[in-house]
Amino acid sequence: MSVAAILIPILILVSGLVAWIGNLVGRNIGRRRLTLGGLRPRYTAQIITVLTGMMITVVTLAVVLLVSNDARQALFHLREVQQQTRTLEVQIAQQEAELRALQVRDVVYMNDQEVLRTVIEGRSPLDEIRRRVQTFFDLAAQAARQRGAAPGPDGVTIHISPPGLTADAVARDIAERGQPMVVRMIASENTVRGLPVRASVIVFPNLLVFKEGQTIATRRIDGRGGRAQIEAGLLDLGTSAAIAAKRRGIISPAFALASSPPDLRIDPAIFLETLDHIATVHAPVDVRAVALVDTYTIGPVLVTFR
Repeated sequence: MSVAAILIPILILVSGLVAWIGNLVGRNIGRRRLTLGGLRPRYTAQIITVLTGMMITVVTLAVVLLVSNDARQALFHLREVQQQTRTLEVQIAQQEAELRALQVRDVVYMNDQEVLRTVIEGRSPLDEIRRRVQTFFDLAAQAARQRGAAPGPDGVTIHISPPGLTADAVARDIAERGQPMVVRMIASENTVRGLPVRASVIVFPNLLVFKEGQTIATRRIDGRGGRAQIEAGLLDLGTSAAIAAKRRGIISPAFALASSPPDLRIDPAIFLETLDHIATVHAPVDVRAVALVDTYTIGPVLVTFR
């Protein structure tokens, strides 16, 4: 039960008791026509009423101070409490400013950001695969230190999740698959400068996603709409191709967030040549975004327009 639930009823009862006593005293003085200091009885009764009201306030305050430590602190240490409040507000503002600075300047890896990637041939001898995986781990730690991460008290720069995952375990997994495998290290939380990185390692096949000349996306663009509209249509076609590539499993660019779209590239000269051709036709044209070369899971996606 809270202090207020006890304090409020007590205050009401005590105030009523004091008022009742004051009323009895006032009536008794009125009947006996007693005086104070030679005053007339009526004025004496008025003084008794005023004193009764003052007593109600005094008794109420005394009860509050007796029951509530917070009330005593607020009454007798108000200036100190105000000073402490201002000090806390300043500290909070400083901490918020430091946090914003960390978010903007001192985060060396964001959650879900790639630390490093490589492709390892699963048909190689196990010792060779093990050496390649260990080299990958070492290069990842080196890259993290160059970005501003640092070893923890245990001397480790990158803590791998799940705990206990070793280069040998990753190498054996790759060897069992017996095909080219992408090994990718992804930060599992924001990493502040000067602290170790927490990351996970994922391994998946580097598959052929698009063959050379394969259509990735298509769009009808009206050549009568002007160059700005044609350019917007080609850019939309590129966006559609990137979405299709991500849907087919092509991963984001190196060192980007894992959730980012794939690295889609098109020669600016091809882009302008296609734009000029559509503008010359002055009619609706079906344009295809086509894979320029064989494209694998690891990317990038090299595109031409046809």
